[in-house]
Amino acid sequence: MPDQHIEAEPEQKQDLRRMEESLQKLWEKARLVSDSLIRLKSENKELRDRIASLASQEHQATNELRSKLSEIEQIRVQLSEAQSNGHNLLSKEETDALKIRLKELIVKINSRL
Repeated sequence: MPDQHIEAEPEQKQDLRRMEESLQKLWEKARLVSDSLIRLKSENKELRDRIASLASQEHQATNELRSKLSEIEQIRVQLSEAQSNGHNLLSKEETDALKIRLKELIVKINSRL
């Protein structure tokens, strides 16, 4: 019977050693998974921040585009109204200045004739 006890001890030590090796491998794999998870979370946060930044830029660009399109449409309406009313594209002051200049030119032409 003592021989069985002596043989059982090395088997237990081998089992314990194998278990320790398995636990160490498992621990190493868990550490690698943890490192990968931390890295991926960091990358995910960076990507989410980038997406938020791009979405904000898109929103600003869209608003600016809408504003410009609205401005263009207002100018187009004003132009159509001016053309349909037979008005010039010049303001009243510009029209008056142009009339004065034309009168001056006519006077000069008449004086030379």
